[in-house]
Amino acid sequence: MESKQSVVSRRTLLKAGVLYFMFNSIFLLILSSKYVFFIPDEVYDNSRFYVSSLLVSHFIFLAFIPFFFVYLPLTILTKNRRVSMFVASISMTLTLLVFLIDSYVYSLYRFHLNKYVFEQLLGPGAGQVFELSISLYLLAVTVLVVAVIIEILIFKGSYRLAQTLNARYLYVICGVLVLIGLSAHLTHACAAARKDNSILSVDRCFPLCYPLNANKLLETVGLKKEEKSMNLNFLDKKYNYPKATLSAKQGTKNIVMIVLDSWSYKDYDSIVTPNIYKFSKKGQVCTYHYSGCNGTRGGIFSLFYGLPSIYWYDFMDQNIAPVFLKELAAQKYDVRLFPSASMQNPAFDKNVFCLYADQCGSAVGDKAWERDENLAKNFVKFVNGRQENSNPFFSLLFFDSMHSMIVPDGYKGPFQPSWSYPKYEALSNDTDPSEFRNLYKNMAFYIDSIVGSVIRNLEEKDLLKNTVVIITGDHSQEFNENGKGFWGHNGNYSEAQLRVPMIYVNPDFQPSVCDCWTSHFDVVPTLMQDVFSVPNPTSDYSMGKSLHDTTARTSLLVDSYIGFGIVDTVGNITNVYYDNTIEMVDRNLNARLNANMDTVLLEKTLQMISSFYKN
Repeated sequence: MESKQSVVSRRTLLKAGVLYFMFNSIFLLILSSKYVFFIPDEVYDNSRFYVSSLLVSHFIFLAFIPFFFVYLPLTILTKNRRVSMFVASISMTLTLLVFLIDSYVYSLYRFHLNKYVFEQLLGPGAGQVFELSISLYLLAVTVLVVAVIIEILIFKGSYRLAQTLNARYLYVICGVLVLIGLSAHLTHACAAARKDNSILSVDRCFPLCYPLNANKLLETVGLKKEEKSMNLNFLDKKYNYPKATLSAKQGTKNIVMIVLDSWSYKDYDSIVTPNIYKFSKKGQVCTYHYSGCNGTRGGIFSLFYGLPSIYWYDFMDQNIAPVFLKELAAQKYDVRLFPSASMQNPAFDKNVFCLYADQCGSAVGDKAWERDENLAKNFVKFVNGRQENSNPFFSLLFFDSMHSMIVPDGYKGPFQPSWSYPKYEALSNDTDPSEFRNLYKNMAFYIDSIVGSVIRNLEEKDLLKNTVVIITGDHSQEFNENGKGFWGHNGNYSEAQLRVPMIYVNPDFQPSVCDCWTSHFDVVPTLMQDVFSVPNPTSDYSMGKSLHDTTARTSLLVDSYIGFGIVDTVGNITNVYYDNTIEMVDRNLNARLNANMDTVLLEKTLQMISSFYKN
């Protein structure tokens, strides 16, 4: 039975609830400053009123989400004060925690918690995708316990105040907040009608923010001319890949592809990566090479398909393998994959490597550095165990230590002072990156030694005379080079997150340096031509060219989880989001509010994307 002291007036409980969640909205309003910081100054200067009204109304609304979906239904069912207190405290603590995590995700990557993040959090091998230190886990548990205690105290205070407070004051406050919210939404509707990017670009900064857009209504009543919107729906389509049947000759060369997760072009030199640097003198070095994506999923996708990962879901649903890997299978190459982290999350086993899904599990080891050491040993064992007359082989070695940056036991790299682990909780626009960069460089130096042992084994087995070796990164790694608070990857399309080393060693070609613009889209065409003598135009199966083709690239299509980008020859970036909005920035991510959209380039890009789908 419920205690008589716990059963109280439903009216008082409702007033207490409104006060409690209103007090908690202060925490969210304080948290909102983390989002406001990332609104460009030139945008904020033109939208102060809108930002202020939207910020107040929206974050107070977010604070009341658990009120409407948890607390209010509970209060209707029961009048138990203690139950209401614990439910309110826990639901609000979790709400604050979610938005706190979202604010950190946004500060690093400029997108909010979404299905892509949860796919990685809840998918197989999630601990390898987000490899965090024990210190961070202990900090998180401590903060959670303290937060619940504070929330209980806030509810008790709210309940005491509710017992004496006249409800009319709450009605007045709520009415004022509704008016502020209406003004924000009407301002946005007007901005949407006249395409004012200084207003529209603010929306994506805040989580769960969907202000009013009345364009359809205005078009219906004749107050606005109907406009054709972009068709950015790339899902559930039948593919047209390749566009024509490919003709190939029997390949005789082995192919070894070494990919270092999160490898920045700045950390390829004789000091940070001496073994790789020395080996690169045997082949072609592409000094201005871009990944096709700012994340692992699209980086690997573009490397093996020569296409952007815009096609990810359709290719995954239909188990469409890259033409390169299909050719390897048709020619009975001995294909061996040596991933450090599981390639089931992201689900490469369902598209890129669907023909070899049984090889997509992670290497043995709890930490990335352990798995990296073991995958190298497994590759050496494979090479040493091969018979002389065996079919040629293809191997992918995918190292993960530069991504995790968890230091091996007893290892102290040459770059000091250095953090002992990646302190993500300390990152901000004002953080001095030097010690973090030194940690990263130490891990690059460590991986270089492992790659060096792999290369030496190939030399000792006299395999380099008949082996193509590619060494690159899936994407780059930013340390706030743009001064916009970006750290890591998945956040923007600047060269800090896209530009990676590219080393192509083929015994048929003399060593050279390529200073022209190349990309991951060019790797498959290069291999299809150099190894399999495919005469088809590269446009039949890729958006790239051969790495040997020095004709100028006019633009580069790159993508991420929330849209795609077009990078032009001077580095200007056009961000095209899947919500049909467009943002234009320069190569240093400064907003170009007065720039005119290159509609011809955009239309050409959309046609290029559509060309690999059937009409």
